[in-house]
Amino acid sequence: MASPIGHVAFGAAAAVVVARATGAPDSAALWTGAAVASIIPDLDVILPLVGFSERLHRNATHSLPFAALVIGVGLWAIHQLAPQPTGLVLAWVAALLSHYALDVVTTGPTLGKLGWGVPLLWPFSRRRFYTRRPFLVPDRAKSQGLGDLLREVWEDAVRIVPLCALVVILGEFWR
Repeated sequence: MASPIGHVAFGAAAAVVVARATGAPDSAALWTGAAVASIIPDLDVILPLVGFSERLHRNATHSLPFAALVIGVGLWAIHQLAPQPTGLVLAWVAALLSHYALDVVTTGPTLGKLGWGVPLLWPFSRRRFYTRRPFLVPDRAKSQGLGDLLREVWEDAVRIVPLCALVVILGEFWR
């Protein structure tokens, strides 16, 4: 599973690709919206801090029906507040969906067999998705504390962020 820095970098890369494909301009709204959208599924990490089970992480918020709900509510809110260009909104959607893709490809069999895969089809299916060989990261075990989190952030900064930065830089030439 990727760290917050990995998700933000991957979300920015996904957003830049969609922004360039749709002609959306660079703006603070593009980058801020992509960063926020890319971490929305992990907002459930707050639940254990207020007394709920840690097993609530990676459940409903990591499902495609939840993503559809977030997209629907987001589209409604955007339309009510200040209509945004379609390309910008699609870039934000790409950043949100990048979270699910990155979690699947960075979750290996160690976490998968413990039930920490990604429940993309919840509540319709209990199946959890993960890969046999995680992409760009080692097969991680469940984080046990701040030390594990810092190690994961470092690994993502070294392995995921440079690849995403390359995509963003190449996106600057694609206009």
